[in-house]
Amino acid sequence: MITNTNCKVKKTCRLCDSYNLKKVIDLKSTPLANSFLSKNDLNKKESFYPLKVNYCSNCDHLQLSHSISEKKVFDKYLYLTDTGGQNIEHFKKYALDLSNRIKEKKKIKILDIASNDGTFLKFFDNRKFNRLGVDPAKNLSIYARKKGIKQLTLYFNYNSSKFIKSNYGTFDLISANHVCAHIDDLSDFIHGVKNLLKIDGIFSFEVSYLVDVLNKKTFDIIYHEHVDYHSLKPLVNFFKKFELEIFDFKTVEAQGGSIRIFVSHKGSRKLNKKKINDQILLEKKKYNFFKFSTYTNFENTIKRTKNILKKTLIKIKKQNKKIAGYGAPAKTTTLLNYFNIGNKIIDFIVDDNKLKQGRYTPGTRIPIFDSKELYTKKPDYVILLAWNYSNFIINKHKKFFKTKGRFLIPFPKIKIIKKQSEKINI
Repeated sequence: MITNTNCKVKKTCRLCDSYNLKKVIDLKSTPLANSFLSKNDLNKKESFYPLKVNYCSNCDHLQLSHSISEKKVFDKYLYLTDTGGQNIEHFKKYALDLSNRIKEKKKIKILDIASNDGTFLKFFDNRKFNRLGVDPAKNLSIYARKKGIKQLTLYFNYNSSKFIKSNYGTFDLISANHVCAHIDDLSDFIHGVKNLLKIDGIFSFEVSYLVDVLNKKTFDIIYHEHVDYHSLKPLVNFFKKFELEIFDFKTVEAQGGSIRIFVSHKGSRKLNKKKINDQILLEKKKYNFFKFSTYTNFENTIKRTKNILKKTLIKIKKQNKKIAGYGAPAKTTTLLNYFNIGNKIIDFIVDDNKLKQGRYTPGTRIPIFDSKELYTKKPDYVILLAWNYSNFIINKHKKFFKTKGRFLIPFPKIKIIKKQSEKINI
């Protein structure tokens, strides 16, 4: 069932406001990525929304063609930052990186936007850092409180920034990790950031990087929460509109490959100009980000991947083997629905996030259990749907090999792991 409720067509570019948008990828229609079903929901019809990607020929930015109401997507959220150990280690190192960039100050105020369960802020010593989180999901604030983090339940924008400013002042550090790709009106969001950022402050954010999406063929990162797919060049030009500037960046392995951007008020920090220009040149010459054909070719690659993966899974099922999935991240919804891989192919999924256990995947309705079920149900194969954590998952479940089970990694190339000693490149 396709419905347009809470859904609107985006006619202008989210970064430059141009009307020069062209469709480059069409993944048909899917449910919302995190709309996992309870048992009672199985009798209800689900809402499906168009999942198409546009390329802006004016500023070279890649983005979704439709926007879904933020309240529909984020009011109740089932993703927890501290579910995976690999994720926790990433944020620990990230916090150290940010702390080192502003270590000359004795007392530092930090605001984390979309702070989720407070994991990132937990790594900032509260004796030196005055910590504040904001997140729209009411169900997540209890997890932040348990970590000793003060967290406001609100949507961040320019209007809410005025409320924050009047109650908490301005900030030395503002972070927004894997949220800037979720914002339909990014200009309003950045206007709010500027309002709260001290004159010598740093705004740091991470987003999935197009280099990794294209190189690893990770089309499953495309889902309705992710309205933007970022490269460096369009962002550099975007921040100039606000008298802000990107003064540095760093590529990191988080979320299958991301870019961490550091922003300041114009002229307040030393600009790492050569590093930035060299990366933009790579985006143009090596990765061909600024060509329409790059993305239409990527759509063809997705279709080939779909055929290969589905044939592999069907072949396994014909041998009367049991297939489980590991991980029910949001990206799973795109993969399973576009590839039409449902509960007749994957018998069940396991996930370490307790909020998803006992639920069913959107659209494909595969049941989700605790990872302990790998050892009671004993599947023959486990497809790593949380493929970006493949090393961590396999290391955590070494004993699964003793059951003669095998792990199947879908990206960037299908690989079946029969023993722990096999090399994994993600």
